[in-house]
Amino acid sequence: MSIANLIQTDNITGCPFPFLDDTPMTFKIYNDGRHLVATSCRRSGKKPQDLPERRRKSDDYTDEQKNTIFRRFVRDKKREIKHRVFTPASEKIDISSNVGFGYSRSAFDIMFDNLFLQAYNKGLRDKKIDKPMSDYIHSGLSKLFTEREIESKKIDEKIKRKFNNLLHRKKRFRRKAYLNKWNCFVTFTYDDSKHDEETFRRKLRRCLSNLHTRRGWRYMGVFERAPETGRLHFHGLLYVPAGEMIGTLTEKTDYSTAQGRMQTRHENSFFERAFGRNDFEEISDMQLEYGNNVDYILKYIGKTNERIVYSRGIPTEICKKLTAKDIVTELKNDFVQKFILFDDVIDWERDIARMRYSKQMSFTDLLCNPQLVG
Repeated sequence: MSIANLIQTDNITGCPFPFLDDTPMTFKIYNDGRHLVATSCRRSGKKPQDLPERRRKSDDYTDEQKNTIFRRFVRDKKREIKHRVFTPASEKIDISSNVGFGYSRSAFDIMFDNLFLQAYNKGLRDKKIDKPMSDYIHSGLSKLFTEREIESKKIDEKIKRKFNNLLHRKKRFRRKAYLNKWNCFVTFTYDDSKHDEETFRRKLRRCLSNLHTRRGWRYMGVFERAPETGRLHFHGLLYVPAGEMIGTLTEKTDYSTAQGRMQTRHENSFFERAFGRNDFEEISDMQLEYGNNVDYILKYIGKTNERIVYSRGIPTEICKKLTAKDIVTELKNDFVQKFILFDDVIDWERDIARMRYSKQMSFTDLLCNPQLVG
């Protein structure tokens, strides 16, 4: 079946999408893992000038009615404040040193997150009638908090918010992974004689950040623990430009206790001296699209609730002007209008690697990291 049979063309102009014609229009483009998908690119934050003046509902009320509504509002607020449960300052736990931000979380929030992870790893999911996850979290919180405090926190809404955040984190990771270019799947495990967990996290992130700034490396991954031993390690996708690899890669063969067989890995001498055991596995675009590298990393995001580590310059989507000849067909049965594009619409070197950002560069950036000109 040809593409012409899939696309409905206009009888007069012969264009499959008459609203486009030959005039380029700006679209947001992302990769869903199989195809390039385009959606309309609308600028937000600008109020249309041709809209009529908005009429407020309070304009129809008299002064006496407004005063009555105001008194009712103040009365309801006083009742809400009277019955509100405040968290004492003694129950606030400072975790700014652990997560890297200057804020404090209450003991209730920390315990809720731990119970949510336990219920998630056990496979408990809420349904319309049965709610095993909510019951598990509620029973755990009831040991330290009263029923009044638990009801005021709205457990069901917090669970929905957790799943919504997890869904968006995974979707963002997939789109970044499939839209950008990668040539290595890396694994870093620290040596006890060189680091502990805290220094391993901090120094590995600093090392990758310096390589991104000085040699143009791009990376994205997550810290995770081995299911059997609980040992912390890092899995990620890496892009190393030609001629920018540091150290030497050596092929080594050893016995894998997890797989129960001999395995071959490629170890980098620089990271072996700095951190310990590592593996640089070369991957292609075909292996990334049809392999399980992305799914392997994503399965740990929900289980351990680890933060995803990204380098700068990894877009989730890009904006580009398209014409009707760039579009294959329209996606049906969706909430927004989407189009499937041809695979050659986006060139990674032209549209992503050399994409200019609106950030103003300093004098040091101009000398050390000049922008590439296509």
